[in-house]
Amino acid sequence: MTILSIIIPVYNSSSCLEDALKSVVIQNLDSYEIIVVDDGSTKEEHYACIDICKQYANTKLVTKENGGAASARNFGAKKARGILLAFLDSDDVWLKNKILSQIGYLKTQNADLVLGNIIVTDYFLNAKYKASKKISKNKYSLIKDIFYGKVIMNTPTILVTKDMFIRVGGFDESLKYREDHSFLIDVVGNGNGKIVLDPAYNTLRRERENSLSSVCDIYSELDKHMPFWLKFEKKYSFLITKKARKKLLSGLCLYYIRNERDADIKETLRCLKNDSYFLYLCYRLLTNSSSILSLLYTLRNKLRNAAF
Repeated sequence: MTILSIIIPVYNSSSCLEDALKSVVIQNLDSYEIIVVDDGSTKEEHYACIDICKQYANTKLVTKENGGAASARNFGAKKARGILLAFLDSDDVWLKNKILSQIGYLKTQNADLVLGNIIVTDYFLNAKYKASKKISKNKYSLIKDIFYGKVIMNTPTILVTKDMFIRVGGFDESLKYREDHSFLIDVVGNGNGKIVLDPAYNTLRRERENSLSSVCDIYSELDKHMPFWLKFEKKYSFLITKKARKKLLSGLCLYYIRNERDADIKETLRCLKNDSYFLYLCYRLLTNSSSILSLLYTLRNKLRNAAF
């Protein structure tokens, strides 16, 4: 019996795939399979994936029309034979013992899903900073934290039972953004669905080029979140889209102030002014201290990452 199925979606990213596969091999697992899902890559990229996958045992390459990460993960899960599922993006890397550590948490805490912490790196996997998360033991507090963006979601840190994955219907393919957060809330909201945290930093996550990139139109950025917000506002009366919008704007504004991105600060403040004049005034004051804020943030990261 196959214990674990590892699903790796690929879309024109063969250049990083081998790093991901090598990181699976060093897990020293006894019973596993790797399912690489080519989500509509170009012919050249597809052939490159074929050549790479041939070099690794227990690895098969399946193909589908392009449908996005959620669709690719669900497609791979349907092909999976394992009783546990793990997801790894083609440009991310697991550190040694990531899986065994999480299986330990899954068993000892009788959980349905285990999350982990990450180390954000540059393209060459040089560490930049740690990103940690906290998981509330209270069901409704955890749902709130996920909805309002307090839980940093990184799908490659997930280990989930296949039974729970099937029960919640996998990733919501109707959502083009935050489908990973949606999946977590679906798990927590499924009866006694239990999520726990393995506090180890066992996943290296390459920082995406478009991660919090310039938002020429902040309203477009907000619109990406709206389907997710509305889905769960309808389901849970204690979740409020307007509040989530304010929190997102505040987070974006702080990020842009910290990085001294004046054009983005101006655009975000303009939007925030309509939502909360008080918050608008607070962040206007912070803009005058952007250099100090940036310095303090850099110092904080150095202290936090001293263990690297």
